[in-house]
Amino acid sequence: MINRAGFAIRDVLVGVAVVGTLCVLAVPTLSQVRMDSARQACIGNYRFIAEASSSYENDHAGNMWALSWKAGMQNPLMPTNYFASDTEAQNYEAVIVLRRLAKLSAQESPVPSGWVASLLFSHVALLDYVNLGLPAGFYVCPEDGPRQRILDGDYTKLQAASLSWRSLFTTSYVQSTYHWGPSRQTTATNPLGQSVKTPMWYPNAADISTWMVNGDSTVRNVNGPKQTSEVRFPASKVFMSDDYARHNGKPRYYAYQTAGQDLLFYDSSVRYFRTDSTNPGWDPSSASRRGSMTSRFFHSKKADFWGGLDNGASQAQFQAGWYRWTRGGLYGWDVPRLSSTVGKLPSASVVENEVDTSAATGAW
Repeated sequence: MINRAGFAIRDVLVGVAVVGTLCVLAVPTLSQVRMDSARQACIGNYRFIAEASSSYENDHAGNMWALSWKAGMQNPLMPTNYFASDTEAQNYEAVIVLRRLAKLSAQESPVPSGWVASLLFSHVALLDYVNLGLPAGFYVCPEDGPRQRILDGDYTKLQAASLSWRSLFTTSYVQSTYHWGPSRQTTATNPLGQSVKTPMWYPNAADISTWMVNGDSTVRNVNGPKQTSEVRFPASKVFMSDDYARHNGKPRYYAYQTAGQDLLFYDSSVRYFRTDSTNPGWDPSSASRRGSMTSRFFHSKKADFWGGLDNGASQAQFQAGWYRWTRGGLYGWDVPRLSSTVGKLPSASVVENEVDTSAATGAW
């Protein structure tokens, strides 16, 4: 009789245990590989935007991209009408571009009333320049779940949240209002011949999903493409970032001190910074507060469709605007923060490394 070797139950159990252990060890590694891959894809998005931005500037006499239609232009949808303000003109510009690139009808995409397209849709100007279809993948972070589902054609949650058609074309990446609006508030003449302050848009401290304007929004030729030469310290000025730090586990709202993400700068470099390594920002709501080196932007953020807050909070308070709302607009700098203050909340008694250029450029 020939004895054949076989597997005993003990051998099988040992083998299962070994395989299980290897799987447990491999899962974090695979997860890290996936996160690293997504981060590289996100950096690739930034680099594409930087290259397209450079091409736009070369083709437009040094102007950086922004919605560019102006008051006084003829409305192409109503040829007998002319735009009364830059804001109205740019609202129509954004909608007309979105209709064309996404092949939407006027019924599907009405021009909203009370909208300021440049606040959250200034990126439409670059979409039109690169002439790519919508939704545009290079404007969506690979870890941005809600927008990735939109790219995949899943609009069910948008509909359930009763969000408008414009939500289909939002972007993960945001930039300061100073990219398309004034960095300094000056005096100008409005259409009524009155001497008024030029408009400066800023977020409402009580809820930054709503925005305020300080000044007269009817002043013409204020909002639109700015010259690249207006940017002081381009290697230290944040051009574009994300509302959320997404590539190190669960997405976190960017203004948490320990949130960290890659930032695109005006010199086209992409570098990683923790939030508390950046400039703590200033309160943009008035000229007197903008003029103070220590007047910080204390603001509130609500959880919304696009992202949550730590510990499932519905609302959180933050002690600074950080690189999103900084003292100098395109003039001052965002990073790096003084090494002695990194990791600390901003102090009203400490003047950090911001550059006061008011003497050279006039009033804030």
